[in-house]
Amino acid sequence: MGINSSLSIAGGVSAQMSKAASGLSSVNAATSLAERTSVSGNTNAKNSLTSVHSRGQRLSNAIARDGNNIHSVAKEFAAIDQKINIGMTNLFNGGTFK
Repeated sequence: MGINSSLSIAGGVSAQMSKAASGLSSVNAATSLAERTSVSGNTNAKNSLTSVHSRGQRLSNAIARDGNNIHSVAKEFAAIDQKINIGMTNLFNGGTFK
């Protein structure tokens, strides 16, 4: 009788989330802005680009944080599963439940 947690699966999910966060984070802000023209939409476009980049960075941070949380919780569950497994083994083998 055994209890198995999915730490390896959670680790894989966490790694994939970190990869996604890294991809988002690597998107750089616009390096070339139309500064020499005075078209009325330039300011709005510049502000929109800055806003999109900022939101992308925040999304990247949130994905990375959530991936780390998934892995952390999975580690805690694995430790609890191990304790339960030991307790059940002791109980069913005539030992004492610790």
